[in-house]
Amino acid sequence: MAETFTALTEDELLGLVQNEIKGSIGYSDGDLSHERQQMLRYYHAELPERQSNGNSSYVSQDVYDGVEGLKALLLETFSSGTDVVQFAPQGPEDVDMARVCTTYTNYIIHRQNDGFSIYRDIIHDGLMARNGVAKVYWDNKVDVLEEEFQDLTSDELDGLMADPDVDGLQSLNDNDGLLSGVIRKNINKSKVCIEVIPPEEFIINPMSKSVNDGFVAHRRTMRKADLIEMGFDAELIEGIGSDEDPLGENYDERYYRHEQVGPQKLTPDEHNYQEQMKQIVVYESYVEADMEGDGEARLYKTITAGNTLLDVEEVDRRPFIVFTPVPVPHAFHGENFAYKLMPTQNARTALMRSILDHASVTTNPRYLVQKGALTNPRELLDNRLGGIVNVTRPDGVQPLLQNQLNPFIFQTIVQLEEDSENTSGISKLSQGLNKDAVSKQNSAAMVENLVSLSQQRSKIIARNFANGFLKPLFVEVYRLAIENEDYQKIIDVAGNYVQINPKDWAERKDVEVSFKLGYGETEREAQKFQTLHAMLSQDPGIQPFYTTQNKYAMVRQAMLNAGIKDVDTYLTPPEQVPPPQPDPAQELAMQVQMKQMELEERKVALQEQELQLKAQMEQERMELERAKVEVNVSTQYSAEERKDFDSEVRADIGYKELELAKATPATERTAIVSPNS
Repeated sequence: MAETFTALTEDELLGLVQNEIKGSIGYSDGDLSHERQQMLRYYHAELPERQSNGNSSYVSQDVYDGVEGLKALLLETFSSGTDVVQFAPQGPEDVDMARVCTTYTNYIIHRQNDGFSIYRDIIHDGLMARNGVAKVYWDNKVDVLEEEFQDLTSDELDGLMADPDVDGLQSLNDNDGLLSGVIRKNINKSKVCIEVIPPEEFIINPMSKSVNDGFVAHRRTMRKADLIEMGFDAELIEGIGSDEDPLGENYDERYYRHEQVGPQKLTPDEHNYQEQMKQIVVYESYVEADMEGDGEARLYKTITAGNTLLDVEEVDRRPFIVFTPVPVPHAFHGENFAYKLMPTQNARTALMRSILDHASVTTNPRYLVQKGALTNPRELLDNRLGGIVNVTRPDGVQPLLQNQLNPFIFQTIVQLEEDSENTSGISKLSQGLNKDAVSKQNSAAMVENLVSLSQQRSKIIARNFANGFLKPLFVEVYRLAIENEDYQKIIDVAGNYVQINPKDWAERKDVEVSFKLGYGETEREAQKFQTLHAMLSQDPGIQPFYTTQNKYAMVRQAMLNAGIKDVDTYLTPPEQVPPPQPDPAQELAMQVQMKQMELEERKVALQEQELQLKAQMEQERMELERAKVEVNVSTQYSAEERKDFDSEVRADIGYKELELAKATPATERTAIVSPNS
């Protein structure tokens, strides 16, 4: 018999979520919260406290220097203007589209969102609170705008209303056939939002291995009016109690960031008299459960406030991306970077205070006074510069002997500086070189090698940021754009406005991160491409294979590595370059040369025509002579034949006349005979 499963009801789901929240808050609001508050006080140089009011109040800045030094290094690396994150093309034909996808994703992160501030806050939270958490989601936002129109005809108004953004008429007035009024327009401002979550607002199961494993939640305070604006039922929201502590058991962590408030226990609703303006705690939780009863666990997003379940939705992923500077294998919470610098700050503070206290005591020592030696004891207590002390005997007042300062204190301070550099990965060489650092003994290459070696730990943290945060961030932003963008946008891509539709893009997950963190590494990387370009351009054997497109790609990459982001402002792509125009002088000389060549060709043609004409005339003359001969021969032959014919005719006539004469009688013979006979 097949096993049957029971579906989870919404009330049971609410109980499951509340149990998960309670189990996760215990660790988040306990040990972690105390650690974060302590690190904030060390960061602001409030700890360690001085032992008494008379001692030095000096506090070493090791935590601040380590956090800010590494933060500056990472921000310079990933926000220097170059595209450190790029989508990899899936084939040669996909290079341009991969570049467009990279540019569009950067447009979302850095222009629609404040990318620099996001990176800064994520890095700071990661270094101070073990993890920096960003929430990436699609925000459906439509603003309603009212616009006035005046003196329009009905046809013009119909054309105005044909705009798909127009929602309708707010008012309409007819003034002698001309229309005026107000229209409503819906301005779509939906976009991908990237929100950095404060450490105290993010909750996760303490036994989770990653943000994609187990229960996670975003805890925040919201006004009841905000929930009603989000579309929740007003009566349901009104019944939610606002007496729950919006910050858990710890107020200091949140309010400490606001110096004007200070770490005090204040009630957020202290000055809110309207019920709908009071704040309540809202949990956006992500939990796996079987709501269908088919034995398959699915991921659900729930929104709860108090004991009320406001919304349940099945989702396919958690919208959180985490940066962990010092990860611990098989655990979500890594090591606290700032916490590692705390012992150094305590030790250096104690040593420096002892030096300052010793200098103060040496400058203003305590005195040994024999009884009756002072005329007026107040004169000795008054520590005025140049003051007078009246004594009854010269040896009546003597300074107490002070112990010498331990000479190992300074060696220990130097050792603590080295320990701080080893722990943070930020050395003096990486922070700034002394003017004498590069000398004959210390060449530039030697200094670069020393800096690169001193930054190994910083590079590892930078790679954790690149692979653990930036790559998932770009993929998630890209995926949200594909899933939700339903209209074409015109964005500035490589100097040209290209019309794109994210839904037409193929799904991409291949993301490359390239960054140079060492001293002068970006310059060396740019120089490498420049040297390669010069070598390929000068080699005659390679020049046939080194086309214009290859040269453009090589120079473009060199400029990107040099920190020039808008390359196409200074370098035009080959396909957009018009055909080269000849030099006017060269063009004129070429035209003259062409005319001369045409004249020469005409001369040769005329000479050839003249020779052909002469040959033709000679041939015609010869044919005429031959025709004359033929005519003469023909004429002579015809005359002789005519003579023979005439003779024959005469003879025949004479013969016939004789025959006639013989046959005619004598009386008639005279008349018949011709008078000439």
